[in-house]
Amino acid sequence: MAGSHKVQLWKQGTLLSEHTWWILRASYQEDHRWASVDCVFISVDRGLVEKDNVFSGSLDGLRLVAVDEKSQQPTTLEPGSFGGLEAYSFFLRIISTPAVRGQARLVKLIVPLAKGYIVRSDIIPLRLCDCLMVEQVCSFAQPLQSYGGDVACLHPTTFDSKRDNLSLPEISGSAVAGILVCPVDQAELESVSSDLDQELDNRLSFPWIIETETPPRQRRLALVEANSSHPEDGLGLYTAAAALGISLVVLDNAGHWLESSGSAVCEAFLPTRLTNPPQAEMKDNILASLQAYGKPIDGIVTFADTYWPYVAEAAKALGLSANSSDGLRIATNKYLSSIHAGRQAHSVKSLDQVVSICQEHDLPYPLIVKPCGGWSSEGVYRVDSQPALEDAVSTALASRHGHELVIEPYCDGPEVDINLILHDGELLFFEVSDDLPKSADTNGQSHGSLSNFHELYSVYPSELPDAEIQLLRHTFLAMLLSLGIRSGVMHLEGRIQDSTVEYTTKDVMMVLSPRVDMGRHSPKAWLIEINPRPPGMTGSHIVQSTYGIDYWGVALLSAMGDKARVLALAQPFVKGPQYTSVMVFIPADFPPSCEGIFDSDDICIDLIKRRPDLKPFISRYGCFVKRGQHVPHPSTSRNTFLAYFNVFSRNSREEVLKIAHQIREAVTYTFI
Repeated sequence: MAGSHKVQLWKQGTLLSEHTWWILRASYQEDHRWASVDCVFISVDRGLVEKDNVFSGSLDGLRLVAVDEKSQQPTTLEPGSFGGLEAYSFFLRIISTPAVRGQARLVKLIVPLAKGYIVRSDIIPLRLCDCLMVEQVCSFAQPLQSYGGDVACLHPTTFDSKRDNLSLPEISGSAVAGILVCPVDQAELESVSSDLDQELDNRLSFPWIIETETPPRQRRLALVEANSSHPEDGLGLYTAAAALGISLVVLDNAGHWLESSGSAVCEAFLPTRLTNPPQAEMKDNILASLQAYGKPIDGIVTFADTYWPYVAEAAKALGLSANSSDGLRIATNKYLSSIHAGRQAHSVKSLDQVVSICQEHDLPYPLIVKPCGGWSSEGVYRVDSQPALEDAVSTALASRHGHELVIEPYCDGPEVDINLILHDGELLFFEVSDDLPKSADTNGQSHGSLSNFHELYSVYPSELPDAEIQLLRHTFLAMLLSLGIRSGVMHLEGRIQDSTVEYTTKDVMMVLSPRVDMGRHSPKAWLIEINPRPPGMTGSHIVQSTYGIDYWGVALLSAMGDKARVLALAQPFVKGPQYTSVMVFIPADFPPSCEGIFDSDDICIDLIKRRPDLKPFISRYGCFVKRGQHVPHPSTSRNTFLAYFNVFSRNSREEVLKIAHQIREAVTYTFI
């Protein structure tokens, strides 16, 4: 075949496998910022690879050898000739993986043709999450890596796929990532390649190469509160920082695990006294730690809501950009934000105040009781009478969320999560998801023994009428701007009062249906709370896979005012969400008589083993507890998740809701 080549895998003088390969085609993005190059590999001789997977991540003793088709002269291929170890290892895995003799494998190489630096080193794998036809994606890029845009062999007017002298290192050395396509018949290679090119246009048609003549520099960001109490909690925030070329300086209380073993994930750990609820000297503590460190920083960020006013004050003291500290103080206090939203609300700090308020005001039940500075929906109760109100206040005051509560009206409209990205007052991205009714919405009858506001299902995207989506957009954007919050990733929770739709039960699942008893009032956006940060890490994962946007990376860049990269990374897939997805929350629910000792293994792995039919619909999952761990009962105002599953359907919302219900029903665990 014209333009075909041969590559062999050797180990200590023994031929392990042999492939022929050739370039099938190259396709170009519309404005020629990047190209995808198709390489086809055909297994000729599997040799000893049939008996053993010889590549386990170690290159010891392995050699890739290119054989000239005419002279049969072998040339050992070195990792450096591929542009780096990542690209070399990618091809080594392909050549060393057992395959049927004659099987064709298609590899797409993504080659930047624009001059500039990569927006983040893992951007291609990030944007291809759950992409059909793709078996594996490997990034070859380093953080802030620059590209010259001078790949002569791939110029659209001169490229020739049948050139005999094109080498694998020549092409891959210019590539930013490699994509291994799912196995297909050789006759289908071109059609599959064309289909995948269309999907790449959908996912990569944004400026992921930042065009500039100025070389990028590593930036330093101060992170107040480590956002990870233990390495097993996940390091998504730190992974994003590394991919973005950001050095993190972490400020947290002495004794945190990062203090002794965090050198691999952050530049420095600065022991700093932090309390929650915050104390007045927090700003001074932050400034003292940074002054003692002595190195310049490009921004300060936190993901602890109540810390934001103090972080903003510290940033402004250092001449760094930040949102209004006064506005953040209102946004992060649920009493003040309710008043700002125009609602009647009462702030209480004792049970005596509650009794006094009940005597002075004819409070309309049901009511909501919640801590002013709480998180994770802990200590939040719906009450329908004064005795229930007094019980809820007593329990909430004893929680870990401070001693200031808000009492306000309850809104029974559909609940939603609203996430958006702002930069200098401009709305760059906005999405809404549906929070299906929680236990307290149905008087504790929807799920086991739970009677609070523990999340059960979140559905992306929302199925609210478009007019109500727009109402949320305009109302909450105006509210944020009125508070002086003009930049960053914001996570708000709200409802639609007097919505034109309501939840009904269909095939055991809650679905939005047109309201039968339409009221006389028009729909109104009802604010529950403002969180000046991304949604939780697991919530951000499902947004990333559904829309292609990683909120945590954008939030880090926003804190430094990196406008070019914020604008780039705030762009979703061209065709919108790639599927309908549901986050299935598995809360701790067990009889109060139990000791609360978790007595099961990983419930996610267990479910997948028992129900392999559900695995193709699960994007991510995680079990948060281990056997023998003590778990607080929900009645103690602690909301503890045992696990979560992110599930999806490319067909319909109805299908994904059925899958979500099956997963919840199939999960098993025990407590003692």
